[in-house]
Parts: sequence; C-alpha cells; structure tokens
Amino acid sequence: MKSSPHRWLLEHIPEWERDGLLTAEAARTLRERHLAEQASEEAHSGLAHSRLAQIVTGSLGALLVGLGLIAVIGYNWDDFSRPVRLSFAFLPLLAAQLFSLRIVLRGQTVATWVRECAGLLQALATGACLAIVSQMYNLGGEWPDLLFWWMLLSLPLVWVLPSKAVAVFYLTAVTVWSVSRMDDVGPWYNSPVMYPVLLLGLLPLWPGWPPRHVPSVFMRWLLTMSAIVGLCGAATFASNTWGPALAGESQTDLWLWTLIAAVLVLFPLSPSGMAESLGRKPQVVLGSLWLLGYGLAGTFSESNEFLLEGVLEDFTGPWTWGLLAVMAAFMMIAAFRQRWAVLAIAAIGLLPVIAYPLAAMLNWVSTVYLFGLGVMFILLEFTGRRGSPRLGAALLCALIIARMADSQFSLLTKGLVFMVAGVAFLVFNLAMTRQGRGHALKTP
Repeated sequence: MKSSPHRWLLEHIPEWERDGLLTAEAARTLRERHLAEQASEEAHSGLAHSRLAQIVTGSLGALLVGLGLIAVIGYNWDDFSRPVRLSFAFLPLLAAQLFSLRIVLRGQTVATWVRECAGLLQALATGACLAIVSQMYNLGGEWPDLLFWWMLLSLPLVWVLPSKAVAVFYLTAVTVWSVSRMDDVGPWYNSPVMYPVLLLGLLPLWPGWPPRHVPSVFMRWLLTMSAIVGLCGAATFASNTWGPALAGESQTDLWLWTLIAAVLVLFPLSPSGMAESLGRKPQVVLGSLWLLGYGLAGTFSESNEFLLEGVLEDFTGPWTWGLLAVMAAFMMIAAFRQRWAVLAIAAIGLLPVIAYPLAAMLNWVSTVYLFGLGVMFILLEFTGRRGSPRLGAALLCALIIARMADSQFSLLTKGLVFMVAGVAFLVFNLAMTRQGRGHALKTP
C-alpha cells in the first residue's frame, strides 16, 4: 500500500503474529483484505486514467475534424456561389445538432468521450456558421463581438449534453473577451464588468457551490485563473471609467487586485471543501501567494507612498466599495466557520487602510503583522488545530530577507543573519519531517 498507515500495518502483522497477538488465520485475513483493497484502488485508478485518455483523444479528434473541414471550405471559398456558401454554414451545424439530439435521447448509455466529441463539434460548427454568415453579409463588428455570441450560443451544450470540453471553451472565451474589452471605452454591458454575470453560466462548477457535477481539479484551477484575470480586468475597466483622478495608474489597480485576491481566499466553502487539500483549493493558493507578496512589498519603506496613494484614490470609486462589502460578508462567514488562517491572510489587503493614519509606518505595520502571521501558522500546528508550520517558517525567512535588504547593515552582518536563518529553517524542516513520520507510525 502506498499510504503510511497501511504500510505500517502490513509491516507489523508478522511481529504481532510472533507475539501471539494475532492468530495465523487472522493475520492471513488481514493480508488478504488489504491486498484486495489495493487491487481495487489500482483498478479504479486505471479505469479513471483510461476514461480521461478517451475524453482527451476524442476531443482532439473532434477538434481536428472541425478545423480540417473549415480549412477545406476556406481553400475553395471563392469558387462557391452564395447558396452553396450558406449550405456550408448551416448543414454542418444541423448535422452536429442531430448528432447531439441522438446522444441526449440515448441518455446515460452514451460513452463520455462521445458526448465530448458531439459538444465540441457543435461548438465549432456554431462558430463557423457565425463567421460565414457575418462575412457573406458584411455584418461588421470586431472579433470580440463574434466571440461573445459564439460562447453564449455554445453555453447550453455544457449542461444539455453535458460537455466539459465546451465548458473549458466557454470559460476560456469569457476570459479572452473580458481582457479584449478592458481598454475600450463603451457601455457597461459591452465591457469586462459583465464578466461576473457571464461566469454565472458555470455556477454549478464553482468550488463551494452545491454542485450537480463535482468539478475536477483541472476545472477548479481553470476557474480560478479565469476568475483572477476576468475580475481584475473588470476592476481595471471600472476604475478607468468611473474611478478617481489616478485612474489607469498602477497604484490604484494594485490595491483593487489585492482586494480581489482577498475575496478569492475567503470564498465560502462547504465543510467537505474545507477539509480538502490545498491542491484542490486553487483560489486559496493563488490568492494567498498574491496577498503575501503584497504584504512583503509593504514592508519596504520606499513603497509606503506608492501603496497608500493608491488606497486613498481607490476609496472614491464604486468598485472598491463593492469589493469591500463582499469581503466583509465573506469574512463573517469565514469567522463563523473558524477559518482563522484564511482570515488572517485576507486581512493583509486591509493593512494600508489600518496604517493610513500613520502614513510613514506602513512598512513597520506590515512587518509586525507578517511576523505574527508566520508565528501563528507555526503555533496552530502545535495546539491541535490545522496550521501550516512550513509556510509560517518560509514567511519568517522571507521577512528576514526583506528586512535585511531594506536595512543599512553591512554585507557581513547580512550574510551572518542569512546563514543563521537558513540553518534554523533547515533544522525546523527536519524536525517537522521527523514529527510527521512519528505520527504516521503511531497511526494504526
């Protein structure tokens, strides 16, 4: 077995049998049970990998067929009359729809990879139809307009078939469309401000939502990265359009992005979601990395004026107040569910507000707060709660490096401090590794 408790048990069965704690029959039963469980787990793992390979291969095949058909039609385009061109626009779409209808009528008996192929083919046929009709009748517009209607018409396929490949396409298209509209000056309904509304189309896939389909790890990371790009684009557009005098300057955008990171870190999760590993919570991982980086930047005295100026200007914009309201609501939920670690990390985004009356003291406020945060991560582990001692130690080391880089000490002093901190970090890591092994051996 790969897990430590099972390996520990199998290693100690012979010893217990020799000491008379287990009979020969009981020992044989234990071995057979664990070997059967191992075979079952390996079979399930192999089946999952096989299904994933089928889905990926089928999706790629459908993509190549669709692209090949478009290329062949494009090559002979000038030789076709208008009725023939229209048939090339609608006949592939009609065929894809009939294929999808057959799959829907057959229900769950259809293989997953067949559903994915049907969804991707129909999405490609939809895009090709829109492009051909737009070109034939000179409808005008820009490529983001085509992309917008393409992704909206493809969205029902995510839930009717359902198709994860189309969900990936929709999510990617929404993100690209939002970024393409970030610098345009236009109405709000044709701007990145629409990104949160468009994202509602995939609401059941959001982490923490009571889902009809449990999202895969890949989909969670894709959702998170899309949310980061899309929401930051929406915040930048809102700041540029309705914001303060420094609209478009990096200091105003920086604090807005930091508030978005705090909202992502605090995003409410169900009890089962809270118990999952960090690898399955990308919004916590990526949001925390940004916030910790922002906090470390705040420890440098040269950045005080830059960060505080952006905060002051942002307070005059409506987008800032909306983010702060959502952040406050999520903070109350996190406190109710005792998610103290994410609460402490999200609060980094409020450090410039807390330190604003002291202005020139932001670097010290940030330093003291991050030091306390690192110590808290370590102590939580030793008080029986869920902590992250290695993250705490890494944060303290990063803080030492930042403080030394911002100080006027000699190179000799800085070098000695770095060496002592490095040795302490290695010793701490070794101690935590031994402690982890000790817990594994004590667990039957």
